[in-house]
Amino acid sequence: MKDTEFIYSLYVQANPVPDPDLLPLTRDEAVLLTLERSPDMITQEQVEKGQPESPPRRKRLVPALAAAAVLMVAVVAAAILMSGDSGPVAAVDANPVVVFDGTTCTYDGPTLIEEGLVEFTFENSADEAFFPIALLVEEPALTRELELHPVGTVTETTSRKPDGIAVIQGRIRPGATGFESQLSTRLEPGTYIFDCGTGLGPDRVWRAALLEVVAP
Repeated sequence: MKDTEFIYSLYVQANPVPDPDLLPLTRDEAVLLTLERSPDMITQEQVEKGQPESPPRRKRLVPALAAAAVLMVAVVAAAILMSGDSGPVAAVDANPVVVFDGTTCTYDGPTLIEEGLVEFTFENSADEAFFPIALLVEEPALTRELELHPVGTVTETTSRKPDGIAVIQGRIRPGATGFESQLSTRLEPGTYIFDCGTGLGPDRVWRAALLEVVAP
């Protein structure tokens, strides 16, 4: 036996053909079957089968759309919170503070209040008394009054009294280190102009705020 034939017979014995019906085979056919069943081919087939399929595009879009919806809700919620629109404040919780220092009169408190008994606090750090005045004013007098004397302005040397019903009209004395006093009054639904005045006329009037009182 030739060396090549002997080597071929040993190769066939080491790599038997799985189906006996295929025998006898030529050397070329046996080699072809052996290559088809080689470990390299089997390994490659397993690797290809083991690769996970890519998820469909539609399934990938679902989480992205859900995240976008959550972000939109958060933006809307933040906008609502930043707007500060929390509705009217109960009369018992309003507690506005009016501060006069001789050159300015400021109103620190809610401007939308439910009807009821409201306690005002007045502070005077000036060297003269001032007069807080709260007037319930109806239309058309309200529009006319605000056109003549808008909120935040000061009117000099005037003795004209706005057309309205006074619900607060007092005199807050000055103090060396500031004088503080409280006054409670019942506010009915309507629009109120809040002024601070000095002098007998009064000679000067600060228009500090415009209050809206509504039913609870």
